[in-house]
Amino acid sequence: MMAARETLSQGLDTLMVLDGSGASPWVHGFNHPVRPGDSAEVFLEDTLRSGQGLSDPRLARALCENSGVIFDELRRLGLSFNMTDAGEYQAIRPLGASYPRVISIGNETGVAVLEKLRALTAGKLRQLPHARAVRLLRQDGRVCGALVFDQRKKAWTPIFARAVVLCSGGFCGIFPITTNKRDSGGDGCAMAYEAGAELCDMEFIQFEPSASVWPPALNGTSMITTLFFEGAVLRNKEGERFMLRYGPEAERVGKDILARRIAAEIASGKGTEHGGVYMDITGVDPDRLDRDYPMYVKRYMDVGIDIKRQMIELAPAPHTSLGGVRIDEHGRTTLDGLFACGEVTGGIHGANRIGGSAGLETLVFGRLAGKAAADYASRQREASETAVDLPAGDGAPAADALAEARSRMQRTLWESAHVIRTEEGLTEGIGTLQPLLSEAEATRGSGAEEGFLAMRLRNDLTTALMVLLAARERRETVGCHVRGDHPERERNEYRVVIRKDASGHMAAERAELEA
Repeated sequence: MMAARETLSQGLDTLMVLDGSGASPWVHGFNHPVRPGDSAEVFLEDTLRSGQGLSDPRLARALCENSGVIFDELRRLGLSFNMTDAGEYQAIRPLGASYPRVISIGNETGVAVLEKLRALTAGKLRQLPHARAVRLLRQDGRVCGALVFDQRKKAWTPIFARAVVLCSGGFCGIFPITTNKRDSGGDGCAMAYEAGAELCDMEFIQFEPSASVWPPALNGTSMITTLFFEGAVLRNKEGERFMLRYGPEAERVGKDILARRIAAEIASGKGTEHGGVYMDITGVDPDRLDRDYPMYVKRYMDVGIDIKRQMIELAPAPHTSLGGVRIDEHGRTTLDGLFACGEVTGGIHGANRIGGSAGLETLVFGRLAGKAAADYASRQREASETAVDLPAGDGAPAADALAEARSRMQRTLWESAHVIRTEEGLTEGIGTLQPLLSEAEATRGSGAEEGFLAMRLRNDLTTALMVLLAARERRETVGCHVRGDHPERERNEYRVVIRKDASGHMAAERAELEA
């Protein structure tokens, strides 16, 4: 929506293809320095430190310096941020931050911003709902559109454009258990790769350390980790506050460290009945919970659990994909005509992300990518509508085979690319996914819908394979990438880039870090 607002402001005909709402409605707030002593520079220092030196400094600086631009712009649009009784902006301190910095609009910042943007673009932005892009189209060396499947009409539609902005969200939906909604997947990364774009940092997946494992109705739903600064603690099945074993900072560490220590506690046999650890929120001021965290109180109360009095069971689950399409500080990819923003991109956060920066990333880079795409499109001729090979869907029925292949992919990811990875596990996983991808590429399916499901599986398998290849190439432990067989960090620093090699095969290569 931020990108579309920019292209519309330049008078460009803009079409949004959408299938679901991604994570945007669940954005609690976003980072912006509002406390005395805090600043864009301090925010940048926190971001680079959290990223373990692997953030692209150009992207990190763009993120932090533009938080003020976004803050001022949202206020000009009439949105009001939460204030304290003393007249200060309410701010929550995320893990990895030097100051309280996550500001919010009501209790659902994402919903408020989306509603405002929808109102501003109403009557101008053309939308194709219930549709999903699965392949990018190229013409004369540039991206000129996308192949889209309309799920209501069960029909393929090629769409031609002077510029394409990928804002398809993260890929954690390819895992069997995730905090993401099920409309997330590997399409964005796979489409960019197949078109010839470079991707980076695919090995870095931030596991939310506090994803619900009980009750079943809340499986994968995350509990906000800022509560550890409010008095919440973690306990194993014996009631021990095990994080104190690692130092006085206890639970107040980065999400990457928290996830691996929780995973280790569960693996040691001290996990709870349902395979997690306890999060004890009973020490948090109940009034504070009602005022600043009512969404979480209600979520558990709706399933009969009062978090003010009862502990909840949590475990690490894939939450944010930090890798994706390689971009510059304007959202330009390595392909002409293709721009990207949000969680489908890589390089901003490096090896770990500070809480509150995911929501900010969508706003900042949505705006930047929209501006760059508008500038590019205004200088291009209309793409000529040429013939496009559509998935035939004239093969044998394949629904059961596709479902089984997806299940194998998910099991492989869970076993090979969970919190702690090894060379043996990653190599075995690659050996499983490569033939699955070959089978998916050969599957035609019976009818348009099965053809679409085969394309979806192919995209998810392509992205899953990129994750495993990148994770195997990085033979060290850094940030949220943990190698059980390489527990130390290497001295030399590099970025793992995924691209097609000269023979058209997927290759994971080490590249120098950006200056």
